[in-house]
Amino acid sequence: MNLYDLVIQQYNQILEHYDLDEDIKDYITCPKNEIMVNYPIRLDDGKVKMLKAYRVQHNNVLGPFKGGIRFSEDIYLDEVKSLAFWMTIKCALQNIPFGGAKGGIKINPYKFSNSELERISKGYAEIMYKYIGENRDIPAPDLGTNSQIMDWMTDAYQKKGRTHTNSVFTGKSIHCGGSKGREIATGYGVVECIKLWAKNNNVDLCGKTYVIQGFGNVGSNTAILLSQLGMICLGVADHTRCIKSEEGFNVYKLQHHCKEFKNIEKYPFGETINKKDFLSLECFCLIPAAKELVIVGEEEGNKINCKLILEAANGPIDTEAEKVILKKGIEIIPDILANSGGVIVSYYEWLQNKRSEYWQERIVLEKLSELMKETFTKVYTKHKQDNITMRNSCYILAIQKISEIIKRRKLF
Repeated sequence: MNLYDLVIQQYNQILEHYDLDEDIKDYITCPKNEIMVNYPIRLDDGKVKMLKAYRVQHNNVLGPFKGGIRFSEDIYLDEVKSLAFWMTIKCALQNIPFGGAKGGIKINPYKFSNSELERISKGYAEIMYKYIGENRDIPAPDLGTNSQIMDWMTDAYQKKGRTHTNSVFTGKSIHCGGSKGREIATGYGVVECIKLWAKNNNVDLCGKTYVIQGFGNVGSNTAILLSQLGMICLGVADHTRCIKSEEGFNVYKLQHHCKEFKNIEKYPFGETINKKDFLSLECFCLIPAAKELVIVGEEEGNKINCKLILEAANGPIDTEAEKVILKKGIEIIPDILANSGGVIVSYYEWLQNKRSEYWQERIVLEKLSELMKETFTKVYTKHKQDNITMRNSCYILAIQKISEIIKRRKLF
């Protein structure tokens, strides 16, 4: 399934519950700019390799474009378009003055040396220079990228523009103007959502079990924070292996192992299981925290064996699987709400850079928690009052905000 098909299907579902002006319907789904560029870099062996790079700027009605840059050999234009669209929705939902964007380079970052990754990163910043800027488009890390990549891109941008501004890229290291709390922000927001859901449903999370698919930055930090609530991790998966443990994993040891070895392939604990069986493990909460479209179709939807799905990843469930899952009485806290902690703290980093300020981590996380609570309450209230899914509730609230601004500004 093409990821952009999922976007359109989700959007069409919203139109069944929300009377949107005909003039605005197509405008909201159509990206403003789709940039695709090929550029060369020189490898360590002296050879030249051509790279394909993307940047999709979806919508800037609320403010400058905002979205991550991913390094993935599976990236394609419709994927970038989809992720940019979801960024627009997330920002509108959280009332952040940004529009949506997303970018990437078609590479496997683990196949390049550190010096090659530096040249790749700086090359991307140089070719995208005229399209980005602190008040135009603010990139950030995503799948396969990190604070070091953002530091390199910041350096290239500053040199090309002969400027010292730090606010063009977010997700930078603390040394280069990054925000405290940014590394754990997405996972922190994910956990805030399950805490708020539990409070609304009178559920004690201590002792509850979960399975998490993906153990990178988002997955591992989510697991650490859940363990602090007393929740037990029964299963973990990444691109190398799927493992389970009836007693539960020590997620601190697992995170330490992954920081050293980059994956769970050689983790000495747990029982290896088939990838197809992993997502059907019985647990209280299933957390997709890796790539898109991991639960696809009625058959896979029927296999899900949990009470709650917490979407830490973008677009992990297609519409056919979602229908089956909801019929089974399983609740879904959707991606556009659950994983928006990252863009919220990116916004805080941008503000700090613009104001030449440094906020303490406690302040950053308090602000994040407060905003997540405010937004979750709006979403959950509408979900219950209108008897619609939480995903539809999120979409309607976000689209209402965007369409109201379009009307007031008389954009067309």
